[in-house]
Amino acid sequence: MSLAVVMPAYCEEGSLESTVVDFLTVLDGTDHQVIVVNDGSSDATGEVAERLAERFPGRVRVIHHPANQGYGAAVRTGIRAALDSTDAELIFLTDSDGQFRARQLPWFVELAGAERADAVIGYRSRRADPPARRMFGWLWTRLCRALLRIRVRDMDCAYKLLDRRLLENVTLRGDAATISPELLAKIQARGARVVQRPVDHFPREHGHQTGLRPAVVLRSLLGLGRLWAGMFRHSPAGRAAQRLFRPHDVALAWLTVAAIALSVAGGVYFADVPLSYPDAVSHLLISRRVLESPTPGFAQLGGVWLPFPHLVALPLVWVDSWYLSGLAGSLISMTAYVLTTRYLYGTARLLTHSRAAGLTAGGVFMLCPSALYLQSTPMTELPLLACLAAATYHLTRWCRTWAPRHLAAAGVASLLATLTRYEAWFFVPTAAAVVIAITWTRSPRGSRLRRAEAHVIFYGLLACAGIAGWLAWNTMIFGDPFFFHRGEFSKPSLWVSGTEVTTGDWMVSAITYAYAVVGNMGPVLPVLGVAGLAVHLMRRRSPVPLALLVFAPFFVYALYGGQRPLHVEEVTGSLYNVRFGLVMLLPVALFGGGLAAEVRTLVTALRLRMARVPAARLRTLGHVFAGAVVVACAVTAAASGIDTRREAEAFRASGVERANSTAAQWLRTHYDGGRVLMASFGNETMTFDSHLPLSSILYEGSFRRWEPALRDPAASDVRWIHLRRTPGHQDPVWRALGESPELNRYTLVYEDAYRRIYRFSGIGSSA
Repeated sequence: MSLAVVMPAYCEEGSLESTVVDFLTVLDGTDHQVIVVNDGSSDATGEVAERLAERFPGRVRVIHHPANQGYGAAVRTGIRAALDSTDAELIFLTDSDGQFRARQLPWFVELAGAERADAVIGYRSRRADPPARRMFGWLWTRLCRALLRIRVRDMDCAYKLLDRRLLENVTLRGDAATISPELLAKIQARGARVVQRPVDHFPREHGHQTGLRPAVVLRSLLGLGRLWAGMFRHSPAGRAAQRLFRPHDVALAWLTVAAIALSVAGGVYFADVPLSYPDAVSHLLISRRVLESPTPGFAQLGGVWLPFPHLVALPLVWVDSWYLSGLAGSLISMTAYVLTTRYLYGTARLLTHSRAAGLTAGGVFMLCPSALYLQSTPMTELPLLACLAAATYHLTRWCRTWAPRHLAAAGVASLLATLTRYEAWFFVPTAAAVVIAITWTRSPRGSRLRRAEAHVIFYGLLACAGIAGWLAWNTMIFGDPFFFHRGEFSKPSLWVSGTEVTTGDWMVSAITYAYAVVGNMGPVLPVLGVAGLAVHLMRRRSPVPLALLVFAPFFVYALYGGQRPLHVEEVTGSLYNVRFGLVMLLPVALFGGGLAAEVRTLVTALRLRMARVPAARLRTLGHVFAGAVVVACAVTAAASGIDTRREAEAFRASGVERANSTAAQWLRTHYDGGRVLMASFGNETMTFDSHLPLSSILYEGSFRRWEPALRDPAASDVRWIHLRRTPGHQDPVWRALGESPELNRYTLVYEDAYRRIYRFSGIGSSA
């Protein structure tokens, strides 16, 4: 195996000859060449090198720099000479100061073959240098490892054996000591297999070290900084930073900044009411119970609430302060709020080729008071909107490009939507119909059926995977694939009373949902949305945003069929589930953006008529007009009241919830440890507000512990028992133990109109 030894030399007249002869002696009998680079030495180093070349013709080659260019330049010159003028398969980098011996080089060559290594790097097990140089070397290595993420023990050890192929396509620019970390970082980035082994190090006998000169140190540090900046620029984080500070779409960047600022401001403004919705508390409890409960694990996800928001919250609910404040869930909603804004901008711009349309669509959503409130809570509406907006965006891009990756991305986004809320299950077949329609109209007549079938299967397999997985989960856990619909805690009768005015009446159902939409957006936006829909149908006719309209008939049908209740003050005099109307904000925002694009068309027409008015001024007027419309819609919506917030506040102000808060505070103060028997359904706010450790609460999801505890709580080491006795809503604990003699071993310690709390006092075991 041929070998080229690259040996930079600067003012090394005393050690150069012995060092070169040492390597020539060890390498005698092999195909080799020693390349000495005289880096403009001011002493007799050049003459010594030339004598060696004459003495060992063909084995020693000398290259002279007219002036001193630094260690890095000498190494680069030597590597280039080895690559250009030799056929060496291996290139060895070392120094000419005599501090390293050649006797370990054959072992490195053998090791490279045995280990199939691309590089064998030496490290000095005992460094024979003055203390100051050892300290600087230690600091230099740590600094390079921290900045460049190089897994090397000794950064500037001049004992490196490298495969020729590693160096052929590597461009080196490092100066002074930077050349070594640059080389190591770049070969590591190429996925090279690097082996490190110890080498002997000897004291310098001739010459003077230049590595600690202030000028050299400064050049090395500056070079390292440039190297880090260059490598960071091409890293994923660097590319993200470049997109952040030099975005391709400045309008989108500013819209994103505004959305983030509004999200944070909304979170702060609504900080006192993020947990007003009982469902918000339920979502936090489910996520936390996966990690902390008498029977922790993914089975705690249950079979009613869909799992995606709870799975995403797992890394966050582990932080007690985030869990108890609701921030663990709010952060997910806030992120979804920003993403939805961005996706709406992108979709509207794709549909209209207008930035004004994108800004309008994003602004309509971003400034909607109900969206701003719900993004401050751990509810699941905002994650759903983000998934739907993503699916719509990628379907629109697929229509433009026919790129399979966008159809796949739309399928994945739809999958996540179906694992977030059930209404997304009706979006998937609608989107599939859109895929079929687009493929059918754009394909040659003879291949329409085949192409439509292929595309809808490709999208459907991804989009329906979440639904299939949830059915399989319910089958595996509960033995019924439709447990989420007909199980004990999912029956419509639990929420829908027999006196619902919408049940069986199409007209009242439609009016109720229309009022819910207006209650979320205000009176102006829906009108603009209808106008924008008409313009869209006449001018653009893209079927993709039309798929979002499926939610209106879905919710009207759900109200008509008595599946879920929705109360609005105009019909029932109360508020309940008005957030169901928020999903219509997505199509309204997109169609509103389409209207903004028409303003741009009008501006263009005016420019032709008013040639003396600068075009930039007219475009600015168009953007100002669109912005004014968005702000006016937001103001009118806010002036009419945030129904979603008023509903949550009314719930928390009810007599039942006030009693729950008082009881939870009492239990938090008096709880002194032990297991608690308390049903979860209907007692979510009581469980959460009491701050009891979830690992101590036996509830319906405590596998194989719930039923035994209901039969004999003392035998299950239950120390506290909570019974809800609200008329018509008694919980399972009350039904099992309300009149049971098992309570004789417990003392009643708290009672109000809605509950009783007992504490163990009898003879027997207790936790």
